[in-house]
Amino acid sequence: MNIYMMLAMILANVIAISLVYQFIKKLPKKEIIVFLAISVGIMYILISIVYWISGLGIEDSVHETSKNFVTYLFVPVNVILFIPYIAVQYHKVKQNKMSKQQLQKKAITLGILLILVLLLEYFYFGSIQNNIAKRKKEKEEEAKQETVIQNQETNTLYENEIQKPEIENEIRTNER
Repeated sequence: MNIYMMLAMILANVIAISLVYQFIKKLPKKEIIVFLAISVGIMYILISIVYWISGLGIEDSVHETSKNFVTYLFVPVNVILFIPYIAVQYHKVKQNKMSKQQLQKKAITLGILLILVLLLEYFYFGSIQNNIAKRKKEKEEEAKQETVIQNQETNTLYENEIQKPEIENEIRTNER
């Protein structure tokens, strides 16, 4: 994988975790670590499941080609989109500024939005994999055509080499 892409993915993950941390930094250290681990872990699992489902019926080599790239790029995107809001609401519950029922209602609303985003990502992931499969097939066709052309050239050279002594013999006999 390209070093710049790897750095961009690392940067996106650092930004996502830092953003969530800003909303929960007043919690005890243990809760911060647990909250970050659970939220990022859930996003990773959800993105992995959506990517896996979007790849059903697609050749395994194509499916594996972009798996890490897509997963590590979309996990921080989803973390940035959803987790800070949950973090703020969780922090309000911890400070007794909101009831758990209100948190549940907001979590359900956010869950519905998350499902819609995951559905859009499903189609996007499928499109990425189909494009990779299409390009792979085009490259295979180009390689086959190149092989055919090379074989034709080799056959022509071989035929010329076979005919060359015969032509030379004809020229010699005609000269006599």
